[in-house]
Amino acid sequence: MRKGLVVLLAAALVVAFALPAMADVSFFGSARVIPTYYKDFDFDSNKGDAPILNEGGVTTGEHIRSELRLGWKAGGDKWKISMIAESDMIWNKNNADRSFYTNSVASPTNTIPNAGAEFGIERAEFSYMFLPALELFAGWPVSAIDIGTGGLLYGDDHPIIGFRGNITETIKYQLAYLSIQNTPVLGTNNSTLQGDWRAYFLKPDFTLGGGSWKGTLSPIVAFSDNRAANAKVYYYGLEGMGQFGIFKPSFEVIASDGEFRNATRTDISSWAAFAGLEVALSKAFNPYLAFRYTQGDGDRNDNKAEGFVGITDIARFTPLMGMDGNILGEHLTAGGVYNSPLYSYAPERAGGGLTYGGIGGGSSGNNPGSQIWALGTKGDLGDLAKGLSYKAQLFGIWFDKTENLTVGAGKTVSKPDTYAGTTFDLLLKYDFSKNFYASYILSIFAPGDGIKDQLATTADDTLASVNTVNLVWTY
Repeated sequence: MRKGLVVLLAAALVVAFALPAMADVSFFGSARVIPTYYKDFDFDSNKGDAPILNEGGVTTGEHIRSELRLGWKAGGDKWKISMIAESDMIWNKNNADRSFYTNSVASPTNTIPNAGAEFGIERAEFSYMFLPALELFAGWPVSAIDIGTGGLLYGDDHPIIGFRGNITETIKYQLAYLSIQNTPVLGTNNSTLQGDWRAYFLKPDFTLGGGSWKGTLSPIVAFSDNRAANAKVYYYGLEGMGQFGIFKPSFEVIASDGEFRNATRTDISSWAAFAGLEVALSKAFNPYLAFRYTQGDGDRNDNKAEGFVGITDIARFTPLMGMDGNILGEHLTAGGVYNSPLYSYAPERAGGGLTYGGIGGGSSGNNPGSQIWALGTKGDLGDLAKGLSYKAQLFGIWFDKTENLTVGAGKTVSKPDTYAGTTFDLLLKYDFSKNFYASYILSIFAPGDGIKDQLATTADDTLASVNTVNLVWTY
């Protein structure tokens, strides 16, 4: 009996001492099911489509992808922790029921076991506020430098650690280190790092004005140290956004300066810009006009890389021109003509030459660049049908320079034309309840002469298209 009382007393003491350290933990999550149809990303229906990369893997044609997320968070006066586990997969029998058939009668060609797109910590952020002006944060949340405007420089979920804070009511900042990739060559002592790439940035924000007449200006300084590519690049920029009555202007300008430290010491020097204006005329009609520019390179054989490449172009998720599921933000590199990687609107992987940035580090400093004029509108159609909203946009796309692009077989032009083509996106969304909505995206890319000139004479110059349905449950 005495021994039992001692154990009970010890347990009570443990609980008593632990109580002050305990915090409320809340859970949240979402299930996103995405039936999708990709067609003719090579602008040629006479050929079979190449495999296309998306967040769930590699696929083509019609498929169903899902993002299944379970999150939890906790925090106190000064600290916060948030984590999200995710399984992102393209549905098939092997990953849905986690089959492990290998060279069996049931599956004679399957030699790779599939564990069903295992759940892992897809997002994580930890923070501690020492002072309002000094908050430590770390993890791998979605972080960005310029996702609020043109998304020309960086936005992704790479591991990050840094400081942020509010210096005054109108001045705040971020100072951070990004580990883009950091994988050592196994078994090699004192070697360079395979795929090693780090980045650093400082971004203060200055808020001007107040109320319905308010704006923010943000100088940007970033450094990309891509040791795998032997390229070091500094980025300098200015971002601005605001609201002045019914007008919502936004802009950014980014200049890059660096070099490949190779035998020829290739110079990296380029720039990019974005400007947009949205006008809030009514709840149902908010038109916008925008322009997005990335400089192109005119000669891949010289010792200059003048095609603009950011750390990761994140245009797909920007508020004005972005749309999660439109064709320009998909992996058009799979078509081998416009050559924009996933999330990017710029043809960063075209033109050959030296690569040093972009998603996966595969974007070339000799790319042709782009000029995109955008006209669009969005709004809430609740007066017509409660829960209904939309976004529609039309892009005219030009290559900035085409000297590094290849003319298609049988074509007689000396170089491709600059007009790449036209895209059209329509998003319709219906909120059935606060926990479930459905949306549909129709997105097409009509090739211009700049793309047709790169296709062989046997191609039929067809539309590239994406049809996307989102079924989203949240809790």
